[in-house]
Amino acid sequence: MFRRRRESSMTLLELLMAMSVIVLIAGTLSGLAIGVQQGYDYAQQYGIATQHGRVALERITRTVSQAIASEQFPGFLVLAETQGQWRFPDTLVVWRPTGAAADPNRRPRFNELVIYCPDVQTPNRLLEITAPGDARVTPPADDTASWKAEVAAIRNSPSTQKVVLTDLLRTCTLPETSPPQVRGAVRFESRLRPSESEWGEYKAGTIEWKNLSWVQYIYGNRAGLRQAWMRMEMQIAVGRSSAGNLSGAGVVIPFFGSAAVYYQLWR
Repeated sequence: MFRRRRESSMTLLELLMAMSVIVLIAGTLSGLAIGVQQGYDYAQQYGIATQHGRVALERITRTVSQAIASEQFPGFLVLAETQGQWRFPDTLVVWRPTGAAADPNRRPRFNELVIYCPDVQTPNRLLEITAPGDARVTPPADDTASWKAEVAAIRNSPSTQKVVLTDLLRTCTLPETSPPQVRGAVRFESRLRPSESEWGEYKAGTIEWKNLSWVQYIYGNRAGLRQAWMRMEMQIAVGRSSAGNLSGAGVVIPFFGSAAVYYQLWR
């Protein structure tokens, strides 16, 4: 009788040990499953962010490379805003009509422009904006104040057409502004060769034709080759915050691109 009770006690102990091992295995498998799921989610979000960046970059650089340029308008303009000590060149204006340009040798019409900039209301969205109903002639390329005012009016107009290239643009907050301003992380820069200052000096007779900064020294007695070069940087954030807007923290993928327009300047 005593022996039977001892054997029953040992069986119960073995059962408890087996259950403990099963619980340990189940916990380990659960942790592995959570890790695999998190890895899958991260890889999926990273792939989506990469696709957004590549598509937006390709669309912008292709538009710039197909732009129309003239002596009065170099194919595209970069407009910058200044907030405190910070400069934000986040607006790109490209002369890219859907058909033939109304006056390809002078300045574009507003309905021939394609504008790239972050959304003012939702800065994590990068927009492509066109104004198909506005046939006015644009201001001179060096009239920065007029260009800023016109582009701001186009962005706020309900009649413009807006295409969201990505809603994963990284955002940053400027604490020194009141109220704190949120900006999208995209930057455009441009360069002309010969530059506008050189061209002005040539017209004023203070620099010789042959001494201008011609691209690859390509020039002749009547015309020379000018380059309008654009470079851009864009930061795409992986994932979203709980509020639905992109957070400035976390994983960010930088994208870099450039494009150029070549055209002739005549003596």
